[in-house]
Amino acid sequence: MEINVNATMKNLGTFTHAYGLEPDNEKKIEAIVKKGIRVARVGILLRDPVTKEELISFDVPVHMDCTKQMFWIAIDGKPVEAKPICIPETNSDSWLKNIWKKLNRKMDDQDYYLIEEGDFKLRAYRSFCKKGVIERYLPAEGYGFISRSRKGIFFLKEWCNFCPVREGMEVSFIPVITRKGLQARAVEEIKSIPLESLEMLT
Repeated sequence: MEINVNATMKNLGTFTHAYGLEPDNEKKIEAIVKKGIRVARVGILLRDPVTKEELISFDVPVHMDCTKQMFWIAIDGKPVEAKPICIPETNSDSWLKNIWKKLNRKMDDQDYYLIEEGDFKLRAYRSFCKKGVIERYLPAEGYGFISRSRKGIFFLKEWCNFCPVREGMEVSFIPVITRKGLQARAVEEIKSIPLESLEMLT
């Protein structure tokens, strides 16, 4: 797929700017274009600069501007470094496939959540989960609010991985920052979470 350089730079820049980071995206994209590598999606991997633990990654198609679908996860001042990542087309060079596999070696296991909005895909480590209680749910409309601190956090039924959804249920969720405000994604009923993971929730 042909890379739309302007759209790709805008996607990468918008995401990293929200975290106060400025990785050298331009040179990476120029190198891909120059070598004629067939890439389907590009993105950013945020990781711990010391342990190299992978925390958050996102990817989008290389031919379109996805900034209106984009959202972020608050990292509460946690230091991170940003690395550009590429997902090759099915028949792309093997070296690029190996790079992607190496970068994403942990991002597909049960400790990470995949959250999608249109063509925008974000993976987040389970440690970003928060706990709350469904304080209000409107079945006919398919949305509700999770109580945490003083303000309810909006969620849709389709973002829950359990059924039925009821008021009073204790849940975990990934709080994401969107252009429409704070939202609860990857909502799970607390009892469905493995016991070893509960200690990571705050």
